[in-house]
Amino acid sequence: MKNLLFFCFAVMSMCSFSQNKMLDSLAHVIQNYKTQDTNYVNLRIKYTARKMFLTPADTTWPGYVTKTLEISKKLNYPKGIAISYNNLGIINHYFLSDPLEGLHYYQKSYDVFEKAQIYKRYEVGVLTNIGLINYEQQNYDKALQSFKTLLKNPENKSKFSTQFYIGNVYGDQKQLDSALHYYTEALKGAEQNNHFIFLANIKTNLSIVQANVGLLKDALASTKESLNLIEKHNIEGLRVTAYTNAAEVYLQNKDIEKAEYYALNSLKLHEALNSLATKNAALETLAHVYLEKRDYKNAFNTYKKHIVLRDSLINADRKLEISRKEIQYEADKHKAISEIEIERQKSIKNASIIGGSGLLIATLIGFVLYRRKQEAVSKSKEAEFNAKVSDTELKALRSQMNPHFIFNSLNSIGDYILKNDTQSASNYLSKFAKLMRLTLENSEKKEILLSDDIALLKTYMDIERKRFNDKFEYTIEVAKDLDADNILVPPMILQPFIENSIIHGLSQKDTPGLLKISFKMENNMLICSVDDNGIGRKKSISNNTNDDNKSMGMAITKNRIEIINKLKNTNGRVAITDKSEGTRIDVSLPIQFAF
Repeated sequence: MKNLLFFCFAVMSMCSFSQNKMLDSLAHVIQNYKTQDTNYVNLRIKYTARKMFLTPADTTWPGYVTKTLEISKKLNYPKGIAISYNNLGIINHYFLSDPLEGLHYYQKSYDVFEKAQIYKRYEVGVLTNIGLINYEQQNYDKALQSFKTLLKNPENKSKFSTQFYIGNVYGDQKQLDSALHYYTEALKGAEQNNHFIFLANIKTNLSIVQANVGLLKDALASTKESLNLIEKHNIEGLRVTAYTNAAEVYLQNKDIEKAEYYALNSLKLHEALNSLATKNAALETLAHVYLEKRDYKNAFNTYKKHIVLRDSLINADRKLEISRKEIQYEADKHKAISEIEIERQKSIKNASIIGGSGLLIATLIGFVLYRRKQEAVSKSKEAEFNAKVSDTELKALRSQMNPHFIFNSLNSIGDYILKNDTQSASNYLSKFAKLMRLTLENSEKKEILLSDDIALLKTYMDIERKRFNDKFEYTIEVAKDLDADNILVPPMILQPFIENSIIHGLSQKDTPGLLKISFKMENNMLICSVDDNGIGRKKSISNNTNDDNKSMGMAITKNRIEIINKLKNTNGRVAITDKSEGTRIDVSLPIQFAF
């Protein structure tokens, strides 16, 4: 889904958006106000809340809000300080595309409201914005928990906005029935409050869900209603996303000309909102439009731009998540070390005080010291394990996408286009897009169904077969006593080994090769096997092939299995067998059923 994350001003519950005439009048009052008191601050806050969303491209907002903050600090006015911090968070989060800096200001705002209980009702807006940070980083469980808690908050006077955010989360999770339910409830509340900005925003996101469940006429109606509201009230902050969503809805309705019109205009306007996410979505839709028009050259070039931009957004998201994990890891580490040192100092002090009280007491102290030392060692080991978990997660995040594979695939598509082999280019592009989508969806999950993992592996191997001119065949066997739709596995656990087999084994053979993937159960363990008849590891090393990626993939997988063993008290492992022709790898995992 292409959702615009509609932000919350801390004062949104106490004001409504008005026409330009009223805004000009308010600006005139502020300009002619003689005293910098709390009433002056409140006027500036009201003006910001009513005008900022309507003009997101205005570069004067950071300075305007910062001045409001400085005046509030001089007056020692908690409400003005907290709301200004929240608005600075909005500017950095949405206008400047810096969610990490936005989160910094949201937290400062929340701290002020927490201390000044008289303004506690304004916390709802700040907590909503923090919840949206979790949603953007695809931490859906945490985002849902935040929004559903806010839904029960008695201070939340705009519950329809919270229902809208919950609908967004369910929409991204492909739980379309739940998304439709919450969007419908949000629409009722927005209509009752005559909140036309939320109405336009809900309808444009609702149109995508309706299209995805096959309600194409309803989707078209929602799109037109959203666009009409945007035109009527001149809501520039929504126009780019609404155009992008409209392009997708018209594409699914087979109205190719309008789909192209809205996609192109979305790209022209995206600079005003400074939203790379909407540009990325518009490029993806436009590529599909060109594909429908059989304009394969433009389809390829546009899709390539989408991939490059999408990867840059993914890398930015991953950097933010990595920073969070590293900060959390360092905090946990220092906390554990501090606790150990405190315990040690207490032990030394206690031993010094009662050291001369006799052998019996000394023995007792020794026992206490021993126990505390054991606890310290235990805490140290726990800290090391947490560090290993964090490190493995970071490496897994960094290695999920192989840049060489992506660009080799894009070059292969380009070759087909240059050779005018449009059918092969279209098939290759479709499989590549499917692989990227499945990889990104599954990379955020700790466990997925075996059947889903097999589907991803099939798509990956089909692409590699095409890229290497059918130099190998593959088979996938699942034992009859296994139900692939009821078994959970860590996502992409076999992919590094399959990649090694293809790149370092099968692709270097002079004759066609065979790759066998199999799954079976032995002694309550799931045995996942990758068996190839390639040139083997020894010959691969002698050919001076690059083993860096090979070693990294092996190390990451072993660390993941060690973590699973620690958490579930199992004995999973990786076993490598060098055959007379080729290599076999067996990965043993604890069997886990979905239900």
